[in-house]
Amino acid sequence: MQAILIDKLTESSSVTLKIGALMGLSFTYAGSARADLREAITLIILDEDSSMKLQAVATLAIGLIYVGTCDEDATESILQVLMEKDESSLDDPFMRLFALGLGLLFLGQ
Repeated sequence: MQAILIDKLTESSSVTLKIGALMGLSFTYAGSARADLREAITLIILDEDSSMKLQAVATLAIGLIYVGTCDEDATESILQVLMEKDESSLDDPFMRLFALGLGLLFLGQ
């Protein structure tokens, strides 16, 4: 299952398929803190060519997979993207998912 979903993340050009793959991975591996998933998903978060929507869902997926772990690498990648965004993009409704993903990383800590 994991290999199929990661293939969709890397090979598909459809944003909808990538979002579906991200949600599938995040629900399947929620709380598992798997490093291989972080590496694959972080590439999407840090990719400047990714849409805001895709980056936001990837951030939420990282938050679900690493819930409550305070993972430093995941936190740094999310904060890096947030700091690079211009002020006008902060009004985008998908920015809330960035905050949710970041909050999930520190849930219960």
